[in-house]
Amino acid sequence: MSLSVALITPSYSGDFESCRLLCETVDAYVSGYETHYVVAPDHELGMFAALAGPRRRIVAESTLLPSPLHRLPPTWKGRQYYWMRGALPVRGWHTQQLRKFGMAVTQPAARVVFLDSDNVFVRPFDVSGYAGGETPPLHCDPAAIRAEDTGHPRWLQSAHRLLGLDAPSFPADDFIGQMIVWDVAVVRQVLARIEQVTGTNWAVAMLRQHAFSEYLIYGAAVTGDPALRARHRITTVSPCLTYWQGPALDAAGLARFVAQLAPEQSAIAVQSFTRTPLRLLRDLAFPPRLAA
Repeated sequence: MSLSVALITPSYSGDFESCRLLCETVDAYVSGYETHYVVAPDHELGMFAALAGPRRRIVAESTLLPSPLHRLPPTWKGRQYYWMRGALPVRGWHTQQLRKFGMAVTQPAARVVFLDSDNVFVRPFDVSGYAGGETPPLHCDPAAIRAEDTGHPRWLQSAHRLLGLDAPSFPADDFIGQMIVWDVAVVRQVLARIEQVTGTNWAVAMLRQHAFSEYLIYGAAVTGDPALRARHRITTVSPCLTYWQGPALDAAGLARFVAQLAPEQSAIAVQSFTRTPLRLLRDLAFPPRLAA
């Protein structure tokens, strides 16, 4: 059995060139998917239209976000914020998470795989073989969240509140990573549970928490329900090797990093804030031909 799989990439103008490279490597190396959806802010759709293709659609974020959420003028605090009555202002990082949920439940495939703009495929990858089987993979980093950590403990606590689960104990499992797979039927159940617990729209409920993580919400929902847990297989190895933080990589450093790729890994993700030159990543994915 092989279920249909879609790819989802939320992006914005600051990551446009990285997103362009991702799309090129998807076209060159990835098979087994229905459609690649790139979700962008409405005012940047003209820029992202250049990435559209036979199997790639550009989707406006306004079609996925709750209508009470308004984009504030960028002059407010000098950065882009969104706001709705009854919640604190949020940034694009928050709305990116809402876009993932919204896109997952509005597209027709049975499974979705999230690809950040920083992802670059360097080997052939059959996404159907990875995500389309009877039990989708649930990426897990066991006992990786400590109570004293920044960010993750609060996000996990928010997930448990939204889902009506007991407060988490630490150390706790982490479900954040690259190339995360969701089962769409499970996503619908997760969002329905949030609405049942909170008595409000799922997106509004998340925004009112303010500190939340889409991947921790899904992971906590699955591992907190034996029936949902039985529908997944836990994996601790991602198909994407990630350079989360550190100095910018030069050609030699990138070569050493890529040498760590495991046989089952087909992509790398070098976080944009490391300032690693994009041309080095492009040369890695598409090695320049030697002069004759």
